[in-house]
Amino acid sequence: MILLAGGTKDSRIIADKLLKNNHKVVVTTATEYGGQLISHLDLEVRVAKLDLKGLKNLVDEMNISCIVDATHPYAIEISNNLLELSTIMNIPYYRYERNMLEYKKENSFYDLETLINFLKEVKGNILLTLGSNNIDKFKNLKNKNFIYVRILPTEYAIKKCENAGFRPSQILGLQGPFSKEFNEAIYKNYNIEYVVTKESGATGGELEKIEAAENLGVKVVVLKRPIVQYKNLYNNIDDLIGAIK
Repeated sequence: MILLAGGTKDSRIIADKLLKNNHKVVVTTATEYGGQLISHLDLEVRVAKLDLKGLKNLVDEMNISCIVDATHPYAIEISNNLLELSTIMNIPYYRYERNMLEYKKENSFYDLETLINFLKEVKGNILLTLGSNNIDKFKNLKNKNFIYVRILPTEYAIKKCENAGFRPSQILGLQGPFSKEFNEAIYKNYNIEYVVTKESGATGGELEKIEAAENLGVKVVVLKRPIVQYKNLYNNIDDLIGAIK
């Protein structure tokens, strides 16, 4: 049985290909939305934020013989737990990670707090596309009234934005993927001068955000991917599937 840590569009493709290669798969995802992405596939899904103990219990329960980590590039806590789980339980670990896009990144930061300090000093409207997980860290910005937040239109995400003090007019609850043209329309409508993005790769819609920003002269602020020493790292899904025995 393969344990696939998912919750991304990539993990849906990986799960489908594993099943077509006659592998048995159980998927763990931290959110209901992540589970919905693969709900059409013939496999078991566990929706829970599992810590190391929970992952150990799942390995024992499901007789896991292989771990595939296809979590989001910024979900480093679960990735570190899976790496430790692999070592403790002596189970092979494979990591799939999206390729990073190459473009000029003048304002890029590995640390969220440093990025926020940079935003404190800018003038003009800002569009955050970092998701809702750390939105509370923006609640004390003096220029918060000039910030718009684009998030998934879920009750959980919207509530987090409201709790951080963002007004309904500042919350853009939208489901991607978004085209370059759609991003341009958003930037124009809200007079955006800075767009804040993660290095989420082509699958995460980063390219369309950047192209739209370049066309309109919108400045890009990047939260860089955290550095993790993965084992058996693959950037191509078919290569990953071929390596799994």
